[in-house]
Order: sequence, then C-alpha cells, then structure tokens
Amino acid sequence: MKNVSETYITKEVASQRKPAELYHIWRDGGEHWYYTSGDTTITYDGNDYLPATLKRASAKYDSQLEVTTMEITLGYLEDPVTEFIANNPIEILWIDIRKLFRDQDPFETSVIFLGQIKKVSFQGNSAKVVCVGFEHFLQMPVPVFRYQITCNHKLFDDGCGIDKATYKITTNVTLSADKTKLTSSDFESYDDGYFIYGSVEHGSEYRMITDHVGDTITIAYKLNEFDEYTDSIDVYPGCDRQIETCRDKYDNVINFLGFPFIPQENPATRMP
Repeated sequence: MKNVSETYITKEVASQRKPAELYHIWRDGGEHWYYTSGDTTITYDGNDYLPATLKRASAKYDSQLEVTTMEITLGYLEDPVTEFIANNPIEILWIDIRKLFRDQDPFETSVIFLGQIKKVSFQGNSAKVVCVGFEHFLQMPVPVFRYQITCNHKLFDDGCGIDKATYKITTNVTLSADKTKLTSSDFESYDDGYFIYGSVEHGSEYRMITDHVGDTITIAYKLNEFDEYTDSIDVYPGCDRQIETCRDKYDNVINFLGFPFIPQENPATRMP
C-alpha cells in the first residue's frame, strides 16, 4: 500500500509526463504564431509556445482517401484567426500541430497534423477553426490556368511581369471611426475606382481595397497595428483582370493570359 509521499511523487511525475500539444501557425513569408495547450510556456526549436485556451478534435479521414480535416476551438479570439478573416482570400495560413512529453530532454515531437486554415466561425467570444490537410493541394485541378475571359495571372506576379514597386504609393492617412476608410490627398489624383481590388500594406498586415472614391479608399477590415499619427502605409492599385484594364491601366496586353473573345452565350442555343 502506497503512503502519502509515494502518492504525491506519482502524481507529480504524471503531471510532468503529461503530453502537451504545440500549435505553429504562419503565413508564407510573413508572421509566425506559437501556442501550446499546456499550462506553461514551452520552448521548442528556439521558439516560445505560449499557453492558450484551445482544444482540437481528432483528425477525420476515411478509406476513400478524403482530405483530412481538423477542428480547433478557441476560447477567445487569437491573432491568427482575426488575421485570417481580415486577409481572406488574399493569403493562406498554414498550421502545424505536434505533440511532446514535457519530461523529455531534449524535446522530441511527433506530427499530428499539417495543413491550412480553411474557414472560421464564431459563437460569442469563441471561435471554431476548420483546417484541411496538406493533401488538399493534391486534389487541385491541373493545369492551373483556365479558358476564361479574364486573365489567369495575378497582378504583379511573375506571369504578369509588372514591377510592383513602380505602382507603390506611400502616404499618411486619416481614419474613419470604424477604421476601414482611409483618406489621403494622394488618392485624389487617380480616377475613382483606381485602387479597387488593390491592397493596403503596413508591416506584416495586408488589407484588400473594396472601394475608392475621390480621396478615400475603403478596406475590407481595419488595420490592427496602425497608428495614424505616426505611421505611413503602402497602397497598391488593383486589377479586375479584364483585357481593357490590362491595356488602358497597365499597358500590359502582351502578358494578358485570358481569352476575351470567348462567347458569353452559347451560340448553339442563342435565338436569332
């Protein structure tokens, strides 16, 4: 029969042995976030994983080789979740979940899940994050280009060939009360709509521009880390991928990758 001292030691060892999960969330070429389901900060591979109120469901897959899915519930809104909403669909957030035992020296981890955040839903102050496994990309159609009226390139990518720096506007702005409308005299020198579908960039934050009238542009979601009294922002124009825009706005028809003369109506069924 164990005495009190032995029981205490057993519980203490069990607590140390209890596994913790590490959640690494990042965007390509951007920020990284590190969280753990443990009750204390865990340093692994040179990064500090901070305790967070979160839990995950089991990974779901079946014999039909459907894409693995994972649901994560957060007790309050963590930065990566709000970042995803703000940037969607501009950027992809990746997630890597690992398990370790805290009594190991040195730490070794086993991978539980690797994929990307697909969507986020809310209920009060909690959020549910739905993730899809890396094999999701193996089901994407190939080739990546489509026979369509609009251009297949993304503005400023290698195929488009336009130098992004040439179109950058760095300016100071004033904000509306909801911090989604940005006003600057620099915007007035461009035709209304010039910046629609473009982006506002400040540090590691990116926001899509949804409207432009006169000296004011509207962004999809407010900038969380912007101080209008001290900071400037970078603003880039947008493109609706129509051949007229490519020709008149960017003089770049030579790189247009679309099929603008495809009939929009079926000629076999069109009435004379």
